[in-house]
Amino acid sequence: MTPPVPPAWVIGLAWLPFGIVVGFTITALPFLVTRMGISLDRAAAMSATVMTPTFWAFLLNPILDVGLTRRAYCWLTALVAAVCMASGLWVLSPARLGAATILLLLGELSIVLFSSALWGWQTEFVPERMRGMVGGWTNVANLGGGALGSLVVMSLASQVDARRIGMGLMVAILLGLVPALWFPLPHQSKFKLKQIFVDAMKATWQATKRRECLVGFALFLAPASSLAAINLFSGIGRDFHASDHVVILVTGAGCAISASIGSLVGGWASHRFNRGYVYLLSGMLGASCALVVAFLPHVPENFVWLALAYNGIAGVSYAAFTSLCLQLVGHSSPVASTQLGLFSASTNGAIVFMTAMDGLGYRHFGVRGLLLTDGLVSLAAAIPLLFLVRRYLRRTAVDEVAIERSGRAAKLEG
Repeated sequence: MTPPVPPAWVIGLAWLPFGIVVGFTITALPFLVTRMGISLDRAAAMSATVMTPTFWAFLLNPILDVGLTRRAYCWLTALVAAVCMASGLWVLSPARLGAATILLLLGELSIVLFSSALWGWQTEFVPERMRGMVGGWTNVANLGGGALGSLVVMSLASQVDARRIGMGLMVAILLGLVPALWFPLPHQSKFKLKQIFVDAMKATWQATKRRECLVGFALFLAPASSLAAINLFSGIGRDFHASDHVVILVTGAGCAISASIGSLVGGWASHRFNRGYVYLLSGMLGASCALVVAFLPHVPENFVWLALAYNGIAGVSYAAFTSLCLQLVGHSSPVASTQLGLFSASTNGAIVFMTAMDGLGYRHFGVRGLLLTDGLVSLAAAIPLLFLVRRYLRRTAVDEVAIERSGRAAKLEG
């Protein structure tokens, strides 16, 4: 008898460990480091270094499709991530910044591998009818959980030392594994360890060269819906004359709430409409917000409106991305973790590229240049891709529903 599939919110909340670690690295880590008297440029370089596995860890993803089950890889990588993050914060100090960076980078690498193993596991049992809402709840955990976790860390930083924060982070990562206890057992890998760079890589090539997957790569590599400006909002509050208290509150609790609401809206839309359209249109909506605010007075009220709206739209975009990836990979891919890692690397590469472009816009033209760059490049990339989606991604979801229905019918007849 096939075990029941847990509710979408349980499946999605299993991503909490990933959201907690990534949110900490992006937002809370620079805050902690600068409080120790380390310069902002060194803090930024450290955070950027620790974040690098988000776009090169895919090179190790074939390991997750061979040997052990994906559930085993989830437990192992989460445990390593928890220990490395706690150890990195245990040694964090101006005198041991290098050692802390290495340990935190290993923690980040482990949590990225965890996300690929978890995602690959979910492709095995999440039905088409649930992919939209799973994408929504996944990003409630990812974006909302990460923002709230960072807010807690920054709020405690003046009262608790980094060692205790590290121990709390380790406990939070391990507790975040609880929802996965309700997942159906994963399939045993079809490949042995010695087949990583032979049969597994060959299967990855065969799976990713399908037309639908190539369209997916086109969508994710283009900066059409990267909404990269959200990574810089904590640094542009002063351009809108917003106080530090307002910036911390808005980019912490405010953005956690708006991103979570946006993720649920994106999950709902991805269940009912073409996911490629939802992904691209959310990027175009975010671009429109950036272009409007670029020409509004730079006052604190407009900063609050921009940050909340942008993060809400990012939630829609991320939910569409997650559900579209599940759709493109399907249920039966033996290299699902590797494929999903490639998709993640693609979109993270686009985000890194746009973050750099936004920085150039800011350097030359201030905050208005940043917003114009983010908005105009996104629109320029998204509009042509709408035609690609219309031509090649219209029937995929419909076909999968038909396959699932025929499979259920065959089981009933049997």
